[in-house]
Amino acid sequence: MANAKGTVMIGLVKALRREKARARELIPPELAHYLDERVVLAAWYPLEDFIAFLRLIERVAPSPGGCEERGRLAAREHMAGAYSRLSQTTHRRATFSLLASMFDSGQMTVVERKLEFSNFALPAREVCAIFTGYNAQRMTLLGFDEVRVRHTQCRVDGAPTCRWELAWKGRETL
Repeated sequence: MANAKGTVMIGLVKALRREKARARELIPPELAHYLDERVVLAAWYPLEDFIAFLRLIERVAPSPGGCEERGRLAAREHMAGAYSRLSQTTHRRATFSLLASMFDSGQMTVVERKLEFSNFALPAREVCAIFTGYNAQRMTLLGFDEVRVRHTQCRVDGAPTCRWELAWKGRETL
């Protein structure tokens, strides 16, 4: 069973708690305990729950930018908090460390200006959108200008891996 770290669960759970009455109407019974119990940042939670929350939050409290905007918000929160030790490094290993710190499934490779994500246990468009926003925001926070992250290939559509193309100005390397 694949898992997501509490650091990626907490923002979604907090957003649902802010709209608790509406969330209680829509949340599947097996996930309702998250509305009342503490989410531990260092704990692992079922990846299925994370994906269910990504889908639920858009029904309870839609964001104009959807999951991609939620990914940007998560990057800002993480770089200022739980993952601040990685907030100043542009080294590719930081990208791999972040992914492994958040999910116990999947493998990231970086080739020039492309990110490739393979072997993720449960491919979902919402996870890809979160990832798109997260990487765009993290690169912006690192000082890259005019960052564009484009999701060009997805396992949901039958591709062997998910792929993103990166474009930016202002720095030579990632």
